[in-house]
Amino acid sequence: QVLPSMLAMLDVLLVSTSAFTAIRFAPLSPLERHSAVVMKWGEHLSQESIGDPNAKPTTLQKDHGKLVITLATTGNINTKERNPSLPCSPQEMADDMHECIKLGVSVLHIHARNEENRPTMRVDKFRETVRLVKERDPDVVIQISTGGRAPLDGVDPGTWRMDPLNLMPEMASYTPGSVNLGPIVYQNDAKLVQDLAQRFHDTGIKPQVEVFDTNMISNCDALVKQGLLRRPIDYGFVMGAPGAQECSLRQLGHLLSMLQPGDTWTSIGIGKFEMPLAYMAIAMGGHVRVGLEDNNKTPDGKLATNYDLVKHVVEIAKVMGREIATPEEARQILSMPAENADWILPNLEPAVRIEDLVSDWTPYKNLEPVGGGSLEMKPKITSPV
Repeated sequence: QVLPSMLAMLDVLLVSTSAFTAIRFAPLSPLERHSAVVMKWGEHLSQESIGDPNAKPTTLQKDHGKLVITLATTGNINTKERNPSLPCSPQEMADDMHECIKLGVSVLHIHARNEENRPTMRVDKFRETVRLVKERDPDVVIQISTGGRAPLDGVDPGTWRMDPLNLMPEMASYTPGSVNLGPIVYQNDAKLVQDLAQRFHDTGIKPQVEVFDTNMISNCDALVKQGLLRRPIDYGFVMGAPGAQECSLRQLGHLLSMLQPGDTWTSIGIGKFEMPLAYMAIAMGGHVRVGLEDNNKTPDGKLATNYDLVKHVVEIAKVMGREIATPEEARQILSMPAENADWILPNLEPAVRIEDLVSDWTPYKNLEPVGGGSLEMKPKITSPV
């Protein structure tokens, strides 16, 4: 008896995260409970209209548009010991990517691993991965990672990290500053930040600016003023990494307050924060990156595959009313010319020598071609790179 009376007296407050509004509902009559109006994303019914079968929804906010999903299959840190489903070879990555593209992935964030499954920036590894991807999925957007460390003493870290850009992908990741990530320092000194920005300016490759703290947005603004970066900027908000910015609605709101009109942003939640941040991005007009680079678990705590993570985001986006963008639509949303999609293709031809795509041959001197149509190389002897 107490519960019905409490419910009758209780006003239910519905907080709309995306519109930051509150709507008060009174208890519904039995007839009203059976009345339903189908609404699109961003619409609501007023208090007076509930139960009216002829009611017209009013717009609560503008439509956020279609959702761009980026897949980060592998990264630098995760291992097969932690998750046997982690793809490491070019073939494993391409196979995983193909299945996830069928679900709705439009952008691929690509790292490379060597024969020992350790992180590498070897151009041949990136090249073979992209070749295999483009054979089955020619329309997908390729985003090469520029995050990595020098493999040998005497090898310039900047040269090593920028060489994969010689392949001319449409996009590449870009971190304009250093950050502590747990026990390691992800080092991006002033010279490297400047050199990478200059490379993006000279080639037209679209950077996704990875933001580990708010200072990186300020650094990006300074590079725009120098004429090295062009707006609109596409940001990747990396949140929840140990030693970097927290993953919270408060911090996300602060980041969003620093963006300029036309800028786009993608959620990159680390570990257990991957999905909560993805939900916020879907609700607030952002885009989503998921994959085993950032997180090993499904929301219910089970060991994940890349397919599991992408499928979950697609299902949540559907429930929340956002359609999934195709690669062609992703290019429009991210302000990338459609003709840039084919930039990389000439460099996937076997006639192009690997020597013409690297600045320092030192990391490759103990390698030889795999052959058989592959663009990969293999160690002549045990190689640390």
